[in-house]
Amino acid sequence: MEINEVSKTAQRSFKSFLSDKPMWVFWIAYTLLCGILFGIFFTTLYFMAQLWWVPVIVVVVIGMLWGTLAYPNEPKVPKEKKPKEKKS
Repeated sequence: MEINEVSKTAQRSFKSFLSDKPMWVFWIAYTLLCGILFGIFFTTLYFMAQLWWVPVIVVVVIGMLWGTLAYPNEPKVPKEKKPKEKKS
């Protein structure tokens, strides 16, 4: 499933949730989503500012995950075969 398909599916699901609802339902959903995102980003920045070692661990973990996910996608290079030498 490509990212465009996922985006369209989520868009249809959310639109269908809000279709035929009063405007106050939209504003409640909008406020909740904004509050959740604000809380996540505020907490992240708080921990990054208060605890200096959190960003270090985050960078290391992201690097490990990136390397782990990228490793299987590398093309396999066949080993070079040495030509056989004839005995004289």
